[in-house]
Amino acid sequence: MKKVLIVDDNDRYANNLKSYFDQKKISSDRAYDAKQGLEYFSKNNDYDMIVSDVTMETQTSGLWMMRKIYKSGYKGLMVIASTGFDVWGVMPFSSYFLTWFCGLHWMIPKVPLKQGMVEWVPTILSKGKSNPF
Repeated sequence: MKKVLIVDDNDRYANNLKSYFDQKKISSDRAYDAKQGLEYFSKNNDYDMIVSDVTMETQTSGLWMMRKIYKSGYKGLMVIASTGFDVWGVMPFSSYFLTWFCGLHWMIPKVPLKQGMVEWVPTILSKGKSNPF
């Protein structure tokens, strides 16, 4: 069975992601910040995917958590869901930079997510692939 770790301090976004995965019969755990996300990962690193917000305890805590997980040798899919992706020009830059920084495979903009739609935007690591689940 597939398993996802959702790391987001915003209940609306986290609940919309959880509903999406529930509909696909994919188990998920939710951490409320990057510190808790790292704790979940270190106790149970059999997640197939990690989906994280960027801004939680600090403006970039989600990015640093993702980098630590990536640098640990994690082989699953790395996904960031961020309001930053709703700003023009951020996704093309992130598609390259964040693959190097934290092994990012997919980006999820939060404007559609706020409405309950999960929009999968591939980075260069997933270019040409359909959404992961």
